[in-house]
Amino acid sequence: MSQTATERPYRVDDAWANATHARRTAEFVTLFTPRLKPGMRLLDCGCGPGTITVGFAQRVAPGDVVGIDIRPNVVEQARGLAAERGIANVTFDVGSVYQLPYPDAAFDAAFASALLQHLDSPVDALKEMRRVLKPGGVAGIADGSSPLRFRFPTNALLEKYDSLRSGTRERDSRPTIALRLRALLREAGFTRTEATGGMATESSPPAGSIEETRRVAETHVIALRGTLGQEALAQGRLTASELEEMAAALTAWGEHPDAFYARPVFHALGWNESP
Repeated sequence: MSQTATERPYRVDDAWANATHARRTAEFVTLFTPRLKPGMRLLDCGCGPGTITVGFAQRVAPGDVVGIDIRPNVVEQARGLAAERGIANVTFDVGSVYQLPYPDAAFDAAFASALLQHLDSPVDALKEMRRVLKPGGVAGIADGSSPLRFRFPTNALLEKYDSLRSGTRERDSRPTIALRLRALLREAGFTRTEATGGMATESSPPAGSIEETRRVAETHVIALRGTLGQEALAQGRLTASELEEMAAALTAWGEHPDAFYARPVFHALGWNESP
C-alpha cells in the first residue's frame, strides 16, 4: 500500500455530505444489501453519519458491524444515531481506509459508499478492504460520481448550478471512477465481480413528496454556499449576485409541485477469492 496515499484535494463540505448521506439507508445499496445474512461481521468504510451502517447492523444481527470514518465529528454523529435507535451491535471508529486498524480476515463483508471518488489511490483502499475480508468475503461499492444530472422543471439559473457541479467532477477526473468500479476491484485482487447501475433521486420515502423535494433543494443550497460556490467565485465563474439568485432559484424549485431530480448511481461487488 502506498504510504503517501491521501484523500483527493477536492473536499466536500461536511454539512452537505451529512445532509445527503443522512437520507440514505441500507435499502439504497441495491446490489450489496441482499447479500447480507444474520451473523455476518461487516465493515462500513467512510460510514459518515451512519444511516446506512445502522441499517446493515439490523440486517446482520446477531452479527456485528463496524463503521469507520476519518472525520471524528461524523463518527460522533453516527454513535449518537445508533444510541438513539437502540442498536447495540454496531460500533464506530475514527481511522483511514488506507490503514484499517483491524487484523487480516476479520470481516465477512466490507462496504464503501461515495468514498472511492474522493481518494487519490482507490485501488490501495480496495486492497486494504480486501486484506480485512475473510476468504470468500464480499466487498460492496456504491458510487455516484457521474457528471450527469436530470432536473425538472429547470431554467437558466438551475442549469448553471447543475453545470457547476458537473464541471467540478470533470475537472477533477472523477467521471471515470463510477464506470471503472469492476476494473478497480480486479486491480485490487478481487477475481470475481458484478456491477449494476440505476437512478437515485437523493430522497428517501416518501420519495417525491414536497417535503423530500424541499430537502433536496436545501442540500443543493448548502453545496452552493459551501466549497462549490466559493471555488466558483474565486475562479470568476460566478458572481456574488448570481450565487444569491441561484440559491433563490433552487429554493423555489424545491417548492414546485412537479419538481424532480435524479442522477446515476453505480454499484459493484467483488469477492475475496484466490486466483
